[in-house]
Amino acid sequence: MNPYMLYFVKSFLGMGIFYITWLLFFRKQTDFRFNRYYLVFTTLLSVTIPLIHLPELFPAGFQNPIAQLSAIQMSEVLIGNTGGRVANGAGLSLETVLTDIYLLGILIMTIRFVWSLLQLNRLVRQSETLVQPGIKFVFTTEKLPVFSFFRYVFISRTLFENPRAAVIVQHEKVHVKEKHSLDLILFEILSVFQWFNPVVYLIKKAVKENHEFIADSNMSVSESSGNSYLNLLFSEAGGFEFSPITHNFSYSLLKKRMIMMKNQKSPKSMPVKLLLSVLALTLTLFACNNQTQPAPKKLPKVINVTKNEEVSPQAEQNLSQKKVISSRIDTGKVFVVLKKMPEYPGGTKALLHYLATNIKYPAEAKKAKIQGRVFLNFIVEKDGSISHVKVLRGIGHGCDAEAVKVIENMPRWIPGHHGGKPVRFSYNIPIKFSLN
Repeated sequence: MNPYMLYFVKSFLGMGIFYITWLLFFRKQTDFRFNRYYLVFTTLLSVTIPLIHLPELFPAGFQNPIAQLSAIQMSEVLIGNTGGRVANGAGLSLETVLTDIYLLGILIMTIRFVWSLLQLNRLVRQSETLVQPGIKFVFTTEKLPVFSFFRYVFISRTLFENPRAAVIVQHEKVHVKEKHSLDLILFEILSVFQWFNPVVYLIKKAVKENHEFIADSNMSVSESSGNSYLNLLFSEAGGFEFSPITHNFSYSLLKKRMIMMKNQKSPKSMPVKLLLSVLALTLTLFACNNQTQPAPKKLPKVINVTKNEEVSPQAEQNLSQKKVISSRIDTGKVFVVLKKMPEYPGGTKALLHYLATNIKYPAEAKKAKIQGRVFLNFIVEKDGSISHVKVLRGIGHGCDAEAVKVIENMPRWIPGHHGGKPVRFSYNIPIKFSLN
């Protein structure tokens, strides 16, 4: 799997684990500040943990299913009637299409984010303002809802001068004091780069709701009559959201806010909450661990195919059944992410040229008109040699064995390094056999 795709898969898993933990154990609790810190910091952990190498976190016996997706996949090599070539420009690959869609999504979300900021800036410049210590009121038209953004509170002058609306102003001041807009900006930036991740939007919504609960909890303490405050919520709440990066005094959360204001204090103690958080963190660390599974203790018999040998049906059947072809055994850990990656002599271009010029289209496959892709996995050993060549998915008729033979006979690589020492590294490569 592409390393960037693997990163997003792991961060998605991390967010999902933390979010589900919050849904099950914390969502209905009234310790709103704990909920705020939990949602923000666990999201930051989810996008950070996949970048950290944790090779010693779990015993070698553990097999991480996500790690099996981790091997770097190289460009496809196309083998045709008259020879082979790297399949660059031979058509749009799925990875290219997905990358273009992802970048287009980033562009759209960036424009949306910048447009929201420009809207607020224009509203500030075109409106009358009133500056008070630590806060700046921007007087808007009657049609806009009351909302806040950092130290700015947007409110109509009529409502601002109404004595009954003092609690609304106080409510927005809580958002300003608590710096809730920092959280919204964080999630807005995150949604730019992970616009396809539904968990980001779920967490962002939860964070925004929790901000309102925090502000309401401050109001319920300062107000002598909770019912009067609730009545004011109904009378002054707006019917729409002006901007996704602001705190709006709107109808959408009224029911939840009323329930939370009347709830008793959370029964869960802080040690219990911390224990549940640690359990969620442990599960996330396991799901996002970069360590791959150890090499198998016992490997099947090696099948070697030389250039002048024909692949017998029996050998092909044996290859298909066992799916493992290897020339040596090594018990070291196999890495899938390294700062110093293994390198083929001459670079990737030289590697792909070697494969394209050495893999021949088997006569048996030509005769049977067999076409398709052979997906291989191999390990670059600590000494740069190639081992454990495996057919992940094959098409038979000599194509699998031909591809394996050429991979096994590759020149030694420059091995990858971790902590200053050479290590084993796993690669995937697709080879396409086409008669056209």
